[in-house]
Amino acid sequence: MQKRFLLQLLIVVCIFIVALVMEIAPWPTDFQAFKPAWLVMALVYWVLAIPEKVSIGVAFVLGLIWDLVLGSILGVHALVLSVFTYIIACNYLILRNLSLWMQSLLIVLLVFAIRLSIFLIELFIHSAAFNWQEIYGALASGLLWPWVFLLLRKIRRQLHLR
Repeated sequence: MQKRFLLQLLIVVCIFIVALVMEIAPWPTDFQAFKPAWLVMALVYWVLAIPEKVSIGVAFVLGLIWDLVLGSILGVHALVLSVFTYIIACNYLILRNLSLWMQSLLIVLLVFAIRLSIFLIELFIHSAAFNWQEIYGALASGLLWPWVFLLLRKIRRQLHLR
C-alpha cells in the first residue's frame, strides 16, 4: 500500500514538473502573449480529480516554486494560486460535472483572474504595467483545456490514481 501511494505521488509530482517546465519554456516574442497557463491547468485538473490529495497546500508550494523560478516577489504566485485553489476545491463537485466546454470557459476566466490578481498584488508592492494581451493566453488555455483534461484523465485512469 505504501509503494502504491509513493508511485501515485511521484506521478503527480512529475506532471507538475512537466507543467512548470512548459510554463517557463521560451516562446517567440511575437507569440509570447498566446502562452497558455500550463501549471494552472494541471493544478485545476488535479484539484477537480483528487481534491483530498491535491489542494491548497500543493497550490501554495507550486506557487512558491513558480516564484523562485520566475524570480518574482516570493509569495505572490503562492498567494494567488492558494486563493483560487480554495475556491475551486470548495466547488469541485459542481465544477467537475460541467461539460468540457463550460470548464474551458471557466479556465479562461480563471487564468485571466489569476493573471489580473498577480498584477494587482505587484502593482500594490511596486509599479507594474498590465499587458492586455494576457487575454490571449487565457483564451489559449481555454482552447487547450479539453485536450489537457482528457490527457490527464487518461493518465489518471491508466495508473489508477485515486
